[in-house]
Amino acid sequence: MTAPDISDAIAHIKRLPTLPAVLGKTLDAISDPESSAIDLTRHIAADQSLSARLLKMVNSAYYGFYRQIRNVVDAVVILGFVEVRNLVLTTTAFAHFPKGSSAYDRDQLWRHSLAVAIAAERCAKSLGLAKDGGYFSAGLLHDIGKVAFDMLYPEQFREAARLAHMGHQRLLDVESRVFEIDHAQVGGLLAEHWHLPEPIAEAITYHHSPERAALDPDLAHVTTLANYLSYEADLGESSNGRGPEPPASTIEHFRFTEKQLENLTEELRASSERIDALLGSFAAAE
Repeated sequence: MTAPDISDAIAHIKRLPTLPAVLGKTLDAISDPESSAIDLTRHIAADQSLSARLLKMVNSAYYGFYRQIRNVVDAVVILGFVEVRNLVLTTTAFAHFPKGSSAYDRDQLWRHSLAVAIAAERCAKSLGLAKDGGYFSAGLLHDIGKVAFDMLYPEQFREAARLAHMGHQRLLDVESRVFEIDHAQVGGLLAEHWHLPEPIAEAITYHHSPERAALDPDLAHVTTLANYLSYEADLGESSNGRGPEPPASTIEHFRFTEKQLENLTEELRASSERIDALLGSFAAAE
C-alpha cells in the first residue's frame, strides 16, 4: 500500500475543520476573570445542540446528582467553570469528528481518551500542581492524531494498526514507517491548527517522549503518565499492538513510588463504569 507523501499529509491536516467558534468563546469566558456564570452560559446556550449534550452528560450517572439539572446556568453554578469547560471540550471534540464508514473503533478511542483526561487531572492533583493547568485538555486530546489519520487515510491507518498487532509493536513506531509521521506529531499539528494553548499542543506532541517538552514539562509528563495508567487500568485503546512501557523519565521527574502508581491505577480502574456512563450520555444526545 502506497504511503502518503509527508508534505501532502501535513497539508491535509491543516485543511481539517477548526473547532466550532462556541468552544473558543467558552474558553475565553472561563479564562476571563471578569466573566460570570451568565457570560459562560450565554455562549453555551447559543448552541442548542451543545446545550443538550452538556445537560445529558451533567445528568449522567458519572456525577450522580440527586436531582436533575435542567439548565446550563445550574450546571455552571454546581459544577464550576473549569468542569463545564472540560465537558464542553469533551462533547465538542467527540461530535466534531463523524465516524463515517471507517472500521476503526472510535468509541473505544474516546473511552480511552476520557480515561486519560480524568487520570491526568487526578495525577496533577496528587502532585499538588496548578488546578487548571490544561491536564484534562491534553489528556483528552492526546490521541487526536489517530482520529486525523483515520479520517484522512483510513486504509493506511487500518493497515498500520494491523501491522502493530501482528508484530506486537507500538502503533507509534509502525506509523513512522507507514506515514513518516506519527499520531503524536499529527495531534500536535492539529492542536496548533485549532489554536490551542502552546503547552497543550506540546504535551500532545510529546506524550510518548515527555523529556523533550520545554514549555511545560510537568504537563507533558502528566499526560504521559495518565496514558500509561489508563492502559494499566484496562482502559487502553485497540489500535496498539502493545501498551506503553512504564515511563521511566516521568516516574523519575515526579519521584513517584510504586505504591502511588498502584493506587492511581486502582482508582482509575474503579472509575470504569462511571466513564462508560458519561460516554453513554453523550451517545444518547447525538
